[in-house]
Amino acid sequence: MKRIKFGAGFTIFILFFGIGTVLAFQSKNWVEATFWVIIGIVFLVADNLKKA
Repeated sequence: MKRIKFGAGFTIFILFFGIGTVLAFQSKNWVEATFWVIIGIVFLVADNLKKA
């Protein structure tokens, strides 16, 4: 199993995950919150693929 590297992609993932979570609780707009979480995951995966 490959480990996740804690680089810039991980920081961006945490920021987008935070935005998605706050939006979900404030507006109950789960589609938009899911969008931000997915964008964060894309940055995380891209950052780890780049280093491989």
